[in-house]
Amino acid sequence: MERGAAVLMTEVKALEALISRLPAQHPYQKFLETELHKVSAGKRGEEKLLKKLAEFNWKESFLVVLDISMSRGNMKIQMDSLLLTDSQAIIIESKNINGKIHFDEATGEFYRYDKGGEKTVMDDPVIQLKRNMRFFNDWLKSRNLDIVVKGLVVFTAKECEFISKPQNVPICKTYQLHEYLYSMLGAAPQAPSINPKKLKKLIDSQQSPYKRIPLCDYYRIDPGSLRKGVQCLGCGSFGNGRMKKTGWCCNKCGYTDAEAIRSTLSEYFSLVSHTISNAELRNFFLLESRHAASRILVKYRMEMSGEKKVRKYNIKMPN
Repeated sequence: MERGAAVLMTEVKALEALISRLPAQHPYQKFLETELHKVSAGKRGEEKLLKKLAEFNWKESFLVVLDISMSRGNMKIQMDSLLLTDSQAIIIESKNINGKIHFDEATGEFYRYDKGGEKTVMDDPVIQLKRNMRFFNDWLKSRNLDIVVKGLVVFTAKECEFISKPQNVPICKTYQLHEYLYSMLGAAPQAPSINPKKLKKLIDSQQSPYKRIPLCDYYRIDPGSLRKGVQCLGCGSFGNGRMKKTGWCCNKCGYTDAEAIRSTLSEYFSLVSHTISNAELRNFFLLESRHAASRILVKYRMEMSGEKKVRKYNIKMPN
């Protein structure tokens, strides 16, 4: 059985695919390249943080849970990292922001000055952290679990200088992470109340996977402006190929790619829509044969809805 194809690409890969499929003269090209740079920098920052967390040691048993998405009613949250002990939970949010960082408690604003001295006002990461802390604390209480919930914001950018910091939430840089965690875990320790492994298992059972909006919707780009067809990884051309048993074969350079169909489906779901029909697949893949499109849709595991003539194949999120 083929591995399921209907999975969203990572944000970095999706942006790269969007940039590749838009004409070079498209007015959004430069903006999207800036977006890609920011997202890529953010991912590198997250990787630095994860590496630092992997090196952390504590005298008691603990676990680190990553990429948590939870919901209660209409409220949804996402947490980058969560450190669990038998009596405490520390929510760790990462931010990759360069420049001179200001937390203005008098005005409640968060902003930075870049190298050129330009001021940019941004969403305060402390507000997001506090929201996550309230949500998680209420969630624990609803299950009669009594552990202390704390929060920490970690700035992962190298060229980052704190000019002012908030007084009520710990803020640090990546290299300071361990010392901050030691201080937070060692302050006013409580009696053990839960096994971290059991709590992680409970959290995992309540995960509500985040379904990202297709990028054409997010950036308000007409999907009709995208270049159609399977892209050859050998020569970069679009739509110059055919399906063979060994994969997609490029007519232009002869390169054969066993993953090309799956990758193109993932691009469609990440860029255009979370559902696809036979006709939409033929249009995006530049296929004439309805039967060839049907073979692709049957080959990969997707959720179906609707009657045969109007059937849609829906993106299947991981459990």
